[in-house]
Amino acid sequence: MTLTIDLPDEQTEALAVKARAQWLSSEQYVRQLLEHDLVPEWLRKSWESARDAGLDRLSMDEIDAEIGAARRARRESRLPPGA
Repeated sequence: MTLTIDLPDEQTEALAVKARAQWLSSEQYVRQLLEHDLVPEWLRKSWESARDAGLDRLSMDEIDAEIGAARRARRESRLPPGA
């Protein structure tokens, strides 16, 4: 879909400044804003809780380790006692 939005010059410049601050083009910045706004509420809450817990700063290796630990804990909780 192609979307054309006419903005006043001062808003266009403000948008460009915000985009440059993140090393993005204006188009990339607006796309990012729209994609974030269109995210389901459950996913937005998940992102917020991850950020609050500091999990948004984990490396891929750390994420893999966390997933592995959670899976092991789940498997172990299903085992009968002493198994």
